[in-house]
Amino acid sequence: MIKFLTTTGILCILVVAILPLYANYIGNGVTSITDASWYRPLMYTGAALVFLPSLLGTVFSLRTIKSGEAAVGLIRRVQQTGTYVNEQPQLNIEVMVTRQGQQPYPASFQAIIPQTAIPQFQPGSVIPLLVSAKHPSKVGLDRNGQVSQEQVQSLLNEQMIRQGIAPEMMEIAQHGEQLYAKVLEVVPLGTSHQGKLPLQMTLSVTTATGETRTIQTKKDVFESSLPQIQQGHIIRVMYSDKYPNDVALMLQTGEQDIQRAFGGTID
Repeated sequence: MIKFLTTTGILCILVVAILPLYANYIGNGVTSITDASWYRPLMYTGAALVFLPSLLGTVFSLRTIKSGEAAVGLIRRVQQTGTYVNEQPQLNIEVMVTRQGQQPYPASFQAIIPQTAIPQFQPGSVIPLLVSAKHPSKVGLDRNGQVSQEQVQSLLNEQMIRQGIAPEMMEIAQHGEQLYAKVLEVVPLGTSHQGKLPLQMTLSVTTATGETRTIQTKKDVFESSLPQIQQGHIIRVMYSDKYPNDVALMLQTGEQDIQRAFGGTID
C-alpha cells in the first residue's frame, strides 16, 4: 500500500511539473495551468502521497508495547533502518522469544537505541522483552524494567529443565551457597550430544562449617566448558545442605551455550 501511494504521489508531481511546460509550448501560457482550480490541490496531494506514507511508517514503528507478558529475547540479527530520532538510530532487531510455558519462536521489532547502548544489542545478546497478550508476534523492548531479574532467571531455569537439568539442580543454583571445589577426577561417560558431554566427576568440597566432602556427581557439561574442569583445577560450585551429595557447577558460559539454552541460532 505504501509503495502504491508513493508511486501515485510521484505521478501527481510529474503531472503538475510537465503540464505547465506543455501549455507554454503550445502557446497557452504557463498560467493557464497554474491558475487552474485543480492545480494546487493536485500538487499538494502529490507531495503528501510521497512524504506522508514514509512519515506514518516511522511514527507507527516507534510505537512500543507498554505492558505485556514478560519474555526474554535472544538477538539473532540487528540492522539499522536509516531513521534517526534525536540523532539516535532506529534498529530493526530480530529475536528468538522465550516465554513462560512456551517453545521459543522468532519475532522482530524496531526500537530507537542510544548510540552508547548499541554494544548491548548485538547478535547473541539476551534482552528483556514484553509480549502482547493478544498478539504474541508483537514484541517490544522492556524499557521500564517491568521484567524482573527473577522472571528472567525463571525463564532460564525453565529452558534448562527442558534440556534435562534436574529441578533440584536449579534449586541448588538459586538458593545454595557459593563454595570452591577441587576437581579430583573427570571421566567421560559417552559421546557428545547437542554440544554437551556426559561426565562422571569427583570433587572435593569444603563447606562453610569447615567440613570437607568428597562428592561424586554426573553432569552434562558444554564442550566449551571442558577446559575449566580438568583434574586438579579449582572451580566454583553452589552447595546446599538439602542436597549434600551433589553440587551445581558455576562455569563460565559461552555465547553459543546461551543460544542453545534459549533455543536460538545466530546467522
